[in-house]
Amino acid sequence: MKQLCILLAFVSAAAWTVTADSEKQLNDEEVLDKWLGMWRYHLVSESAAWSPIPGEHSGTSSTEWILDGRFQQTSSKDDGTETREIRRYDATNNKYHKWTFNSYGSDSFWIGGWDEETSTMTWQYVDFGLGITGEIVDHFSSPGKYKTRLVIKDPKGIRLIEILNAERSPDRAAGQRPSRFACEDLPAGKSRSALQLKKR
Repeated sequence: MKQLCILLAFVSAAAWTVTADSEKQLNDEEVLDKWLGMWRYHLVSESAAWSPIPGEHSGTSSTEWILDGRFQQTSSKDDGTETREIRRYDATNNKYHKWTFNSYGSDSFWIGGWDEETSTMTWQYVDFGLGITGEIVDHFSSPGKYKTRLVIKDPKGIRLIEILNAERSPDRAAGQRPSRFACEDLPAGKSRSALQLKKR
């Protein structure tokens, strides 16, 4: 009887641990919900080696969950350039992964860390032997609105790309925002945990 009680206590503790870890993973994954939806953006680029002439660009993007909610995809287009971003949460390392691809044939891989206090995701560029460093900072200044700063440098510290301000706001004309769940009235930046959800 004593052995049975010990075994039940061990099983209960193990079950609690699994539940707590699962809830934490769900909360960490919900951070990515902030990117969901249809967005309009406007960015300002500074003079840098790969873009010597400063400029401004505007466009639209759409973010949704794909592959049974395991990954998140953002599709954007401006001035004829198309870009795809794939994101996911890596529960093993408690980090976020992002892959980017564009119609010029360029691609990159980033690892991100979320700061809840400042509502900021900081992505670090993963270099594969070229000595390039890069950082993307996504800061959510208010629900449904965020700004992005991007800087990429070569091994000597010379700026290759610098985007100081890329502001995004919901595309109200686009209608209902996509989600891996069917929800009612899901505003930009609203976590699905705060709403009544029904999985598709």
